[in-house]
Amino acid sequence: MSQDAFRETNRVFEEVFVTGDFGALAQVYTEGARLLSPGVPMITGLPGIIEYWKGAAAALGVTGVRLHTLDLAATGDRAAELGRAEIHTGSGAAPVRVKYVVLWTRAGGAWKWDVDCWNMDA
Repeated sequence: MSQDAFRETNRVFEEVFVTGDFGALAQVYTEGARLLSPGVPMITGLPGIIEYWKGAAAALGVTGVRLHTLDLAATGDRAAELGRAEIHTGSGAAPVRVKYVVLWTRAGGAWKWDVDCWNMDA
């Protein structure tokens, strides 16, 4: 299995926080995706996920995100990714480190995030 398609989608997610083009998240998430983020109720659907990331990026002063896949397994049109990420802020502080699990679905010929669950590292 080539991981290139998965890497490309993850790079789009990373670029959103550099460019501020949150509409590009439509290339990352499925229309009915679910986001399980710490401290908030589950968010279902692309419009809510876009608004969540806009607000979180502004509140935290996010200037960049870097995703690192640790494990990726695909079966048919579904895949599961386990990874770590760094969230960079404009404060000059060390990056915030998080861990994540993404359940992927092949939608319209592209691999997209269907369930995105993440939380902070200790």
